[in-house]
Amino acid sequence: MKQRRRHTKPKKKFVERSLEFAIDNMDSLGQGVAKIDNKPCFIPKTLPGETGVATLTKASKGVMFARLKSLDITADNREEPACVHFENCPGCHYLHTDYQSELMYKQQALGHHLKRLAAPIPEIEMVPAEQRLGYRNRIQLHYRHKYIGMIDGVTNNVLEIPECLAIDERLRTAFDELYNDKSWTEDHEGNGHCELYLTEDSVGVEWDKPYAHGGFSQVNEAMNGVLREAVLKTLKDDEVGTLLDLFSGEGNLSDPIVESNDAIERVMVDYAPERVKQESLNFIHLDLFSETSLRAFKARCEHKQFDVILVDPPRKGFNDLALWVKALKPKKLIYVSCNPATMVRDLQQLSGKYIIEQISLIDLFPGTYHYETLVTITFD
Repeated sequence: MKQRRRHTKPKKKFVERSLEFAIDNMDSLGQGVAKIDNKPCFIPKTLPGETGVATLTKASKGVMFARLKSLDITADNREEPACVHFENCPGCHYLHTDYQSELMYKQQALGHHLKRLAAPIPEIEMVPAEQRLGYRNRIQLHYRHKYIGMIDGVTNNVLEIPECLAIDERLRTAFDELYNDKSWTEDHEGNGHCELYLTEDSVGVEWDKPYAHGGFSQVNEAMNGVLREAVLKTLKDDEVGTLLDLFSGEGNLSDPIVESNDAIERVMVDYAPERVKQESLNFIHLDLFSETSLRAFKARCEHKQFDVILVDPPRKGFNDLALWVKALKPKKLIYVSCNPATMVRDLQQLSGKYIIEQISLIDLFPGTYHYETLVTITFD
């Protein structure tokens, strides 16, 4: 029997076209938003009040994406980017404006997310970065053949960034070698990634390993110190007897708390296979995203309640937060997040009476749309 040939519809070829735009506002990813053909169009590297021409890069039924081509009217707060790569590099988002404007856009973005919470929202405390450039103590670069740098999200090509200004100068020598001496291509063919990071006494270089291989650390050392101090200040001496630190890592955020009061009983929980042998009463190796994590924790921990729960999850948040709070009945919750969208989702699931005492935006990632949010909540 002759097999029928399957008829497949040929894919429509995407046709680039020029769009005239007028930017109305900024989105939470640092992109200007214009209304074109009655659809929102997102255009990076633009600012509210600007008009010009952009090239359409992607479109779906209800939304469009474009890349800036030229400007007719520029915003009063536009300035010349300090970095020569900024126009095309996806690593930074706000270097075309002054730092005060960047902070304003971030505050507006966080406020937009917080509107989804039912509880009254206090005024957002803004904590600016100590320096806008030269702070990254860790960077991941992608390579394809002899090219190494950042991936252009539109063309999917590697954009080389030999003059990047975001990195800590202590990484500079190792960073420059990747561009000045291409001998690394002999051992690394095809495509992959390379990570440079500061250690206690040198610079680590890892090829094709998971991000933060060997242990996660904040990329902004100075502002991490500010974050640690901010967490400590949320607590009064007499309100912490027991402290649960979820997604604890090595105790980055909770160390200052226990150092300030050695009577505090701390339990740290995180997924750390390399530290299983170190497991003790104050550290539990556990995959917090497992469906059975809470049950496993209760079986292995001698404490049935905690005065304070400190949570610092990865970008995907901690969907089971409400279950842990309900089971362990803390007086206070301290939530530190690098993703306000998942943070708000998690907080929306809390039940019972509670008060949001404090919300701080701590700018650990100046020049980008990223930031850390610190939220403290007390329960009745």
